[in-house]
Amino acid sequence: MPALPADIAAASREALTESWESAPIKARFPGARDEGTPPAEGFFDEPEDAQACVDQRGALLGVERRRFAVPVQAELWIDPTTGLPTYRLIDSDQRVDAPCLPARIELDLENEETTLELFG
Repeated sequence: MPALPADIAAASREALTESWESAPIKARFPGARDEGTPPAEGFFDEPEDAQACVDQRGALLGVERRRFAVPVQAELWIDPTTGLPTYRLIDSDQRVDAPCLPARIELDLENEETTLELFG
């Protein structure tokens, strides 16, 4: 099947690379570098659309998030059909007071305990 002129024109356009970086994150983690990592691929007709996508990706990835293992002294039954629960973790030793999502839920039925791995 021969290529259509519109397909040829789309495939022969110059590539455009947009970037995003966060000065606060870069200052906090000066040794963290992603050089050599291939850029995330996307296809856009307008450079403004590409930049909007890059900005949204940066807003998701450019925020510091931490993981916590939280023991619960009871069996915690979570029904995934009702949606993903959000927990507010308050821990003065870790200096955290933030909403978190469970990344892993581990039930120990023998000891009647639950361990949550919270991400937030």
